[in-house]
Amino acid sequence: MPRKNNDAETGYEEAVSELEEILAELSDDDIDVDHLAERVKRATELVKVCRDRIAAARLEVKDIELPDES
Repeated sequence: MPRKNNDAETGYEEAVSELEEILAELSDDDIDVDHLAERVKRATELVKVCRDRIAAARLEVKDIELPDES
């Protein structure tokens, strides 16, 4: 998957999809050690993107005020 220039532009679903691709690559016994380090680094970046997106969504949900049920 082509990488976006800025992880701030990467959406949650896109990050999860790329993480799944990396996981599949890492499951391959023939992976090159240099490539392995690069992919693990990218996976770490994507996990941060996912965590940030979840945290932002939590704040948005928390800020939503429900109407009074009267």
